[in-house]
Amino acid sequence: MEKRISLNGTWKFREASDNEWNDGKVPGCVQLDLLAQKKISDPFYRMDEVECHKLEEKEWVYRKEFDFDLSEEFDEIKLVFDGIDTIADIYLNGELLGTAENMFISYEFDVTDLISENDNVLEVYFHSSTKVMRTLENNSPIRLESSFETARPYIRKAQYAYGWDWGPRLAQVGLWKDVYISVVKDAVIKNPFFYTEKLQKDTAFVRINASVSSFTDLDLIAEVTVSYDGEVCGRKSVHVEYGGIDAYLKIDNPKLWYPNGIGSQPLYNINIKLLIGEDVIDELNFKSGIRVVRLIREKDSIGESFIFEINGIKVFAKGADWIPADNFLSRITKDDYYKFIRLAKDANMNMLRVWGGGIYEDEAFYDACDEMGIMVWQDFMYACAQYPDQFDWFQQMAAEEAEDVLLRLRNHPSIVLWCGNNENNTGFYSWWGNGDPKYLGNYIYKEILPQICAKYDPSRPYWVSSPYGGVDPNSESEGDRHQWNVWSGWADVKAYLADKSRFVSEFGFQSMPDWKTVLSYTKEDDRYILSPVMISHNKQIDGMERLIRYMVSELGFPKDFKSFVYLTQFNQAEAIKKGVEHWRAGKFMTAGTLYWQFNDCWPVASWSCIDYYKRKKALYYYSSRFYADVLPYIMEEGDGITIYGISDLLHDEEAHIKILCYNLDGEKISEREINAKLISNDVVKIAHYSVDELGIGYSPRIMPVDALHCTLPVERNGNLLNSIIYVKMTVGNSTYENYIVFDKFRNLNLRKPSIKCSIEGNKIILSSDVPAFGVFVETENDVDIKDNCLNMIPGEKYILECSGEPGNVEVLDLTSLISKIY
Repeated sequence: MEKRISLNGTWKFREASDNEWNDGKVPGCVQLDLLAQKKISDPFYRMDEVECHKLEEKEWVYRKEFDFDLSEEFDEIKLVFDGIDTIADIYLNGELLGTAENMFISYEFDVTDLISENDNVLEVYFHSSTKVMRTLENNSPIRLESSFETARPYIRKAQYAYGWDWGPRLAQVGLWKDVYISVVKDAVIKNPFFYTEKLQKDTAFVRINASVSSFTDLDLIAEVTVSYDGEVCGRKSVHVEYGGIDAYLKIDNPKLWYPNGIGSQPLYNINIKLLIGEDVIDELNFKSGIRVVRLIREKDSIGESFIFEINGIKVFAKGADWIPADNFLSRITKDDYYKFIRLAKDANMNMLRVWGGGIYEDEAFYDACDEMGIMVWQDFMYACAQYPDQFDWFQQMAAEEAEDVLLRLRNHPSIVLWCGNNENNTGFYSWWGNGDPKYLGNYIYKEILPQICAKYDPSRPYWVSSPYGGVDPNSESEGDRHQWNVWSGWADVKAYLADKSRFVSEFGFQSMPDWKTVLSYTKEDDRYILSPVMISHNKQIDGMERLIRYMVSELGFPKDFKSFVYLTQFNQAEAIKKGVEHWRAGKFMTAGTLYWQFNDCWPVASWSCIDYYKRKKALYYYSSRFYADVLPYIMEEGDGITIYGISDLLHDEEAHIKILCYNLDGEKISEREINAKLISNDVVKIAHYSVDELGIGYSPRIMPVDALHCTLPVERNGNLLNSIIYVKMTVGNSTYENYIVFDKFRNLNLRKPSIKCSIEGNKIILSSDVPAFGVFVETENDVDIKDNCLNMIPGEKYILECSGEPGNVEVLDLTSLISKIY
C-alpha cells in the first residue's frame, strides 16, 4: 500500500548568490514567485518580458523544512518530484540525492535511510539552463540546425520557452509539478494499462496489466474488475508473477468510446486489488475506454490515404493544434483544461494535436478529452531542430522520457496517435539539406520511439513526424501535410483551393486578439498598428506586415486601430473557412483539417481561435459552423453555382434546402426550395443553378483581374458582383447555413446596413435590412457570447445568448470598419 504526503505549498527560495530567503510556491516557478514579491513586473504587459530575459543566467535555490512521522510501519520511503524545470541538484539533509536533467519526466529518490523524524531540510539547487545548454553547444563536436534559440536541442526543456513565432522568451525555472513523499508497505501497484485487443461482433476482448513492487515473499493475488456505471462487466483473479499482473477479459455488449459527433464517450472503471490471502494490501482505480484505432494507409489513384478509423468507422478529423496554455505552466488549473476542451467540443471539433515544442500535458487535459470525445494526436517533444542523438547520453534521455510518457498517458482512449516530432523530417529534406540522416534526431524518431511505443502501447499507431509521408515528408499525395504557402509563403488565400493534401495537420492565418485583450497589455500610446508593443506582441517576423497585406488584399483599409483588430479577425475566419470547406468537400481523399492554432500562451496577435484569456475570436465562431456535422458548401462553377451537402452523420438523412439570392441592396432576387438525400459520412452534389436560373441576369462591369503575372481590366458580370447567395439546409430539427459572394469584399459595393439591436436579459437580438457581413457585437461587460461575427440575411432575426448581462452593446460590421482612403 502506498501513502502519499504532499510537500506542495509554501517553500523558501533565493537567488544562489543571495542570502535572503523569500516565500515561494510549489508547484510554481521563479518568475511567478518574483512577480508575487513585486520584484519583477508582469512580463505579459507591454515589453516587460525583457526583465525575465535578465534572469536566465542566474541560479536559484528552493528549500523546504518538514517533519516526518516515522512511527508507522513501512518498507520504503521515496521522495518524488513530478516535474523539475530543468537542470537541478536535489539535496536532503545535506546529502546529494541526484541531478534532474529533463523537465518532462518524474524523479524519485529512495530516502528510507536518510529521512528524519524532525527538522528535515530539502533543497533543490537550480542551475542556469541557458548556461548549461550553451556550454553543451559550444563543446559539441557537431553543429545543430535549429529555429529560434540554437542551443535549445541540447536540453530536455519545453522548446517554446526560448521564444517562438507566437510566444515570448520566458524560460521558467522551478518545481512546476507536485512534490511528495511516497511511503510503501508490503507492495504497491504501478503502471497499470487497460486496452482493447480486438472487437468481435458484440464482444470486446480487453487486457489489463500492471507491475508490482513487492517487499514480501508471500504469494500475491491480483483481482481485476471492470465495471460501468456501478455494474460489473468482467472480473478475473490472477497470480502476480515476475513482478507483474496480466489479465484478459471478455466484455459482452461493450459500450464503445467514440469521438465527438460520432458517438458517446463511455468510460469504464478499472479496479485492481492486490491481496495476500483475503487481506487487501493495495488497491488502484482508474478509468479508460473501449475502442480500437486504425490508421488507414492504402494506395489509391493519388498516392496513399491517411484516415483515422475508430471502431471500424472512418472519421474526418476536425480540429486544431494545441500549444501550452501559459508560459508559466503551474498557473493552468484543472478547471482551465476543462474549459478549453469544452470550447473545442462546442466548436464541433473532434481532434487536437498536442504540438511537439511544448509539453506532455497534465492528466486533466487528457481526462477532459476522454470525457468529451476530443481525439488527441500526441507529438513527442521535439520541434523545428536537429537533435544530438548520435550521443549515447541523449539516446538514453530520449528513451527514459518516452517510457515515462507512455506509462503515464497510455490509458487515455482519447490519444489516437503517437507522433515522433514536429517538422524535423521535413526540415531534413527541405530546410537543412540532410535528406534522411541516421542521426540528428532521426535515430530517435525511427528507432527509439517506435520500439518503445510497440513495447509499452500496442493499442494505437505511431507516426514518425508531422508532417510525414512520401519522399518529400510534406507531400500532398500521402501522409499528413503542413500547408504554409498561404500566410508564411505570402500566397493568396485562394491557393487553398488548389491543395490536395491527404490530411492537413497544420495550416494557419493570423489575427489580432480580442479588443479587451489588446487593452490589457497596452497603454494608450501603444495602440497603433506598428507600435513597438504591437510588433513585440506578434512574434512572427513581419507578422504585422502580413496582417496588413492580407487585410488590404481581401478587405481594404481599416478606419482606425480598433477596426484593424476586428478586420484581421474576420479575415482570418474567412481564410480558414475557405480551406476547411475545400478539404471537407474532398472527404476522404482529404481526411482531416487541423488548423494552427487553438490557443495562446500569452496575450498576442497569433493564429489562434481563442486568445490567452479564453476570449473567442471570429475564427472560433466560424469553426462551430464549418466543423458542424452537416455543411452546405457552395462553389462557383461554370455558369453559376453548385451546392454540395457534406455529412459526417452515420446514416443517410433527408435534407430540405432553401436557396436565397439577394442583391447587396437587400432586394430578394429569387428563392428556391428543394429536397435531397445526404449520404452517410460522405459528400453529395445536390444541385447546380446557372446565373439565369437564379434570376441574377447580366450587366457589364470592368474590373481588374490577375492575369499571367500582371493585372488586366476585363468585363465581368456586374449583377453577379452585386449578389449574394445564401443556402439554408435543414436536417431534422437543425438548420445549417452558408453563403457565397463573387469577389473579394474590397471589390464589392457593400451597403451600410441598418442593424436593429435590442437586449432582453442575457440575450442580444439583431436584424438587418440588407446583407451584413462581419457583424461583431461588442459588450460593455466581459461576458461570453455564444455566437458572434455574423453574416446576416436581410430580415432574419439573430438571437445571441450571453453568459451574463451584456451591459451596453456596440454593433460593428464591415462597412463601419473599412475606410476608403482619398
